[in-house]
Order: sequence, then structure tokens, then C-alpha cells
Amino acid sequence: MKRRSLTWLFLSLSAVLLAALLLLHAPGAGAVQDPIEVSAPAKEPGRAGNLTVIPATGDSKLPQAVPIPSSWRDIEPERCEPTEEDWAFVRDAATDLSEEEKTRFVTEIRKIFAGESALPREEQDVLKRRLGYYLVEATGGAGTPP
Repeated sequence: MKRRSLTWLFLSLSAVLLAALLLLHAPGAGAVQDPIEVSAPAKEPGRAGNLTVIPATGDSKLPQAVPIPSSWRDIEPERCEPTEEDWAFVRDAATDLSEEEKTRFVTEIRKIFAGESALPREEQDVLKRRLGYYLVEATGGAGTPP
């Protein structure tokens, strides 16, 4: 009988402690504050119509724009082309395919990346997903480049 009473006491105290912890961490409890609405004059930069500025930090100073250098406009995007070593890595990563299937797979993936594939979009997507699967499996999901 004494053991049963201690068990109920322990469970009751645990339940009360858990409820107290949940109430302390509930949304709205503690230091969470609602944003402060500040009406700004109509000529303030960054305003359009009758909008109200709601600063996230309570600071009413607006961020200043940073000019983009004109030399940056002429930068062309780089296109990274896989090397022969990269294609050999893909071929080795396809461990569940026969040698003939590996050759067909790598050839078709190369055509897809070159924009020369005659396959329908759905089949190309399937091959791309398979390529992604092989790369994740080969690298252990570590995100290391081949």
C-alpha cells in the first residue's frame, strides 16, 4: 500500500512539473512582444500610400540603400561543365547498373546537361533524380563534391 501511494505521489508531482514547464514555454509567455505600430509622415522614404511602418526592433530608423557598382552589371554567370573525371565518378556511383546500362545512363545524362536529349521531360526528370540518388549515396550525403 505504501509503495502504491509513493508511485501516485511521484506521478502527480511529475504531471504538475510537466504542466508548469509547458505553461512557461507556451507562446505568448515570457519576453515575446507584439510589434509596435508607428505612424509615419507621408513623405517618409519607403512609404507608399497610408501604410504604417512596423519596426521589428523598435528602432524607427529605416535601412539605407547600398548602391550596386556598375561593374557588377557586366558579370556573366559561370557555367560549370562536368569533367571526364566527374562523369567517371557518376559511372562508378551507379552500382546497381550493368556496364551497358551505366554507359547508356551516363550518355543520356550528358545529353540532358548539354540540352540535346530527345527524351520527354518526365523521363529526363527521372534520370536526374536517379543521378541525384547516386551522388548522395556515393558521397554518404555529406555534400562533398565528386
